[in-house]
Amino acid sequence: MSQNLTVVLVHRDATERAALRAAFEALPNVQIAGERNDLRSGFALAHQTHPAILVIDLAPPMDDALSAAAQFKVENPDCAIFVSTDSLDSEVLLRALRAGAQEVLRRPLDRGALREAVERVARALAKKSGSGSVRGVITVFGNKGGSGVTTLATNVAISLRTITRREVALVDLDVQSGDAAFLLGLSPARSLSDVMSAARMDSASVQSALIKHDSGLYVLSQPEQLDRVDGLTGHQVGTVLDIMSSMFDFVVVDAPHLFNDLALEIFDHSSTILLVCEPNIPSVRAARRSLEIFHRLNFLVTPDRVRLVVNRLGEASAIGREQIEETLGVPVFASIINDYASVSMAINIGKPLCGGHDDSKAGRDILALSRKLLPAEYAAEEAAVAVPAKRPLGLRLFGRG
Repeated sequence: MSQNLTVVLVHRDATERAALRAAFEALPNVQIAGERNDLRSGFALAHQTHPAILVIDLAPPMDDALSAAAQFKVENPDCAIFVSTDSLDSEVLLRALRAGAQEVLRRPLDRGALREAVERVARALAKKSGSGSVRGVITVFGNKGGSGVTTLATNVAISLRTITRREVALVDLDVQSGDAAFLLGLSPARSLSDVMSAARMDSASVQSALIKHDSGLYVLSQPEQLDRVDGLTGHQVGTVLDIMSSMFDFVVVDAPHLFNDLALEIFDHSSTILLVCEPNIPSVRAARRSLEIFHRLNFLVTPDRVRLVVNRLGEASAIGREQIEETLGVPVFASIINDYASVSMAINIGKPLCGGHDDSKAGRDILALSRKLLPAEYAAEEAAVAVPAKRPLGLRLFGRG
């Protein structure tokens, strides 16, 4: 988000209001214009300040809140209305939609999905002013090592840069075995550890730690001595991703292979999570456990937030694509063919599968996957890009529960 967005909070519960304020203030280029604990004074404040986002508490009696929201939307059509509620009643949600609500914030709040919602508002406003810029954090994750996560993350980042010619960055947050820079043939003199040790963690310290690949992709790598990132906290990871998502159109994250505080912080900041599995029983079982956790975190509530990618799929695979979909209960978003020779060669010589003139089967599949990741806005801008998968419009639900 490059433009400042103002927010007015109207919530009767002081604790919930404080949590919302903290979540919004943690986002770049977002400013709280004011807050109130009752509808009358809250809408009066909104009429005075004309915020980009108005958050209201949808609590009984709901008729008053919905009527006031509908009237406010008529008078301020450019304001995005977010409603905060515990209710999942379909009739209530339909009434909120008809009243002009754009997003529903479920409690407890999922900050990553909130970020995505705010970015949708920023994109809509930027599009109206003719200065649109689509941004997103794409995390590649597999909770079973050796599934090709780093190879996939590296080549998705290269592909997005090649297709869009926008600013793209790759962040290696696999703190135990990160080697994304090696796969690109890079030997960075600076790394994530330099950002951690800087006097102040800001865009300048992040920029100074980046290395640029020949493709134009920027990389924030792990240090050669991994003990230099001992003590890395979730807060630091979140700050780095906030900074980088304000600097780049796309940020691709190579995530650690387990669910811990760092991984959860990464997921919270991700607009898309690519869950990688291989066509064998141990990997599918691991993917099922991941989906169960994502379900408990409510990451599956937002459509297309978590997308399944099957890597190394071949005719001789022990499990087929349809069996994987049936077992996991989710569709396969994309599959990468088992192209061992090309992938091994690319890793050994430090040259990505995508972005060059070499034509490998795995590279073509990753390029196709990357095109599917592009938002609909790119369809009109990038004539050479295939039409991307569209997100459903209308009311969106998110939160942790």
